[in-house]
Amino acid sequence: MQRLLPGVHALAEVPRTHQLRCEAAALVLPPAARITGASLATVRGLPLLLADDDVEVVLPESAYRCRVRGVRQRRVVVPLVSPEGSVGSTPCAPPLRMALDLSLGLPRDEAVVRLDAVAHAGLVHLDDVRRGLSVHRERGVVAARAAADLADARAASPPETRLRLLLQDAGLDVTPQVVVRTADGAFVARVDLAVDGTRVAVEHDGAWHGHPEQLARDRARSDALQGVGWSVVHVTADMLREPALVVAAVRSAVQRGRRSSR
Repeated sequence: MQRLLPGVHALAEVPRTHQLRCEAAALVLPPAARITGASLATVRGLPLLLADDDVEVVLPESAYRCRVRGVRQRRVVVPLVSPEGSVGSTPCAPPLRMALDLSLGLPRDEAVVRLDAVAHAGLVHLDDVRRGLSVHRERGVVAARAAADLADARAASPPETRLRLLLQDAGLDVTPQVVVRTADGAFVARVDLAVDGTRVAVEHDGAWHGHPEQLARDRARSDALQGVGWSVVHVTADMLREPALVVAAVRSAVQRGRRSSR
């Protein structure tokens, strides 16, 4: 047997997942409790949490609270738990509640990263989230509104989101996942970020970009972009640790582009 939560066990051969832990939580929590936040995103297919991470739960303030090690519970005045749904046998909060709980208490950038991810995965619609949060009253909702206003469903990865926020904070307006085409409409590339009003692309290069085969593909892609008048700023994880250098590199590329277009 394997222990999932205090008093809840499963057969040893059952795969240990976060969804299984959520199902265990549903057995010991009050009936009004609903899985929410990163736990709900995970069981709906976006792996934000690992198998043994705490289960995130919301329940109405009027519900009794049963403390369970391994479960984080938030009691709220306005629970936003109707209409209800479920994943398997696990009762779940609706998308708006999930989105709010994903961002509560997190630094701004991390809240936006999570909202970008759930929106990109199709688990929430950001317009609905913004409308819902605009009239919702709860501690922390002002910060959640600010994060929702900055979120963008087009973002393809957390590093891309962090890079976008860094550039926007520096006064550089950028658009994610821009398709670049030739003058006659032929596809050239889809770039992570494009600086608005310019032909400057900003690309986040993950560790896999160091592989020889990927290096060759990246070189060919950069050549194709340059062939239609675009310049590319490549940003690595190490560079993101030096935000001023990233901003300076992008500004320099923008300035070079403006000089060459005169």
